[in-house]
Amino acid sequence: MKNIREITTRLLLAIFVLSSVSCDKFLTENPTSDLTDREVLESVTGLGILLKGTYRMMRDGNNNPPISSPSGIKILSTVTGTDMMVNQEQVGNNWNFYTYNNQRYDPAGAVTSVIWGTAYKVILNTNIIIGNIDQAAGVQSEKDAIKGQALALRARNYFNLVRLYQHTYSVAKGKLGVPLQLKEDLEPKERATVEEVYKRILQDLGDAEHLLKNYDRSNNRNYYNIDVVNFLLAQVYLTMENWEQAEKYAREIRTTYSLMSMTEYGAGFSSLNKEWVLGYEQGAQDYWWYDSPACWFDFGQNNAPWQSEQILPSNYFVEVVMKDDPRLLVIPNPLYPTKYAATKFRELKSQPPYGHLYDLRAAEMYLVEAEAAARQGKVTEALQVLNLVQSERDASITTTTAQEMLIEAILLERRKEMWGEGIEWFDMLRLKTGVEKTLAQGHYQELSIPALSNKLIMMIPEKEVVNNRLLVQNPHPGQEPVFKP
Repeated sequence: MKNIREITTRLLLAIFVLSSVSCDKFLTENPTSDLTDREVLESVTGLGILLKGTYRMMRDGNNNPPISSPSGIKILSTVTGTDMMVNQEQVGNNWNFYTYNNQRYDPAGAVTSVIWGTAYKVILNTNIIIGNIDQAAGVQSEKDAIKGQALALRARNYFNLVRLYQHTYSVAKGKLGVPLQLKEDLEPKERATVEEVYKRILQDLGDAEHLLKNYDRSNNRNYYNIDVVNFLLAQVYLTMENWEQAEKYAREIRTTYSLMSMTEYGAGFSSLNKEWVLGYEQGAQDYWWYDSPACWFDFGQNNAPWQSEQILPSNYFVEVVMKDDPRLLVIPNPLYPTKYAATKFRELKSQPPYGHLYDLRAAEMYLVEAEAAARQGKVTEALQVLNLVQSERDASITTTTAQEMLIEAILLERRKEMWGEGIEWFDMLRLKTGVEKTLAQGHYQELSIPALSNKLIMMIPEKEVVNNRLLVQNPHPGQEPVFKP
């Protein structure tokens, strides 16, 4: 018999999510249904609504979108890298969680707690769905689709957690990762090893791959389907340095999705197009306008409802890295004449819905396939895929077939194609590189973060360690600056 705590937890979470669902373009189910608590857990209809609420919770970052939503994590990842910076003239020290100040990894701070808390709330909801769907009344194909999506959502959240709270797989697979909460209870768990977490991620994605093979999302890019699963598998295998599998799954996306045109690339990343593998169509009532990249990069040029003046490209990135590249979508900064402002992300109009939010797009997978092939010595295949991206972007064409030079060219192309889109932090971790920012490059500060710095990962939230004595805290960067494999 299930204990009272487990039953209460299940019902409270289900009720919470159902009450948070609104009628909008993304979630069209009316939450004011006549379903009882039991029917929520015992019917495909109820669990389907719970799944939609879970999507909404993740997309909106549990109402903390500037930090913990997919878009929020992208913003945090972007300013972690070398090419973008936080506007310290405007924000001073108020936004230090976007720099390498201790606010970003402080166990008592908001950033580490909100990201952790949101991910585990999503995971708990997926556990409810996974734990009840097999016994629920309904058509098997619908049950498979719901379970497959829940497994993929759980896997993605664990993938984010294990990368943000521990160093990369290749150096830390035997180290402590994050707790694996796989059931509906809230019993304390110790931290599984990084290797164990990745094993679970792959198992969940593998199961989702099987369950979603016949699922048709009807061209609704809001929901996870087999393409999203293949995308995530390619990312996971790339991080694990399993080049063969990374190439295989990235190719699934490359051969399914065409690249957007250069005209579409320059349109502002607010309109759904053929390259979007996952994105969120916004209605007038569900648009988190401060979660849009256009807002964060806006100094008056991006038509954003919230002109945040937060993030701008470094002079070095503009004048050296991207010189003469068509993807250099910047202008002289309207507020700070010696700086630049990005026009890569723009809103569609001045009234809601201002535009849609993209999450995953195919170009990343083209470059994953190219990198994975090159690292296996398949330089001809790698070069062909790399050139597909360069040709579509009217960019300089790489010709070298020397393996190491080709890998560097692919990584540079990844930097040019995906700038501002949130891959920077995760690339630094998996590639084991440090960060150098200088005044001479146009940055606001001199900054030198070595490879494998403990400033690159987060500490476990203090309240979690206090409430769960099984948890072992990560080292504080002030005491142990660099990770020791």
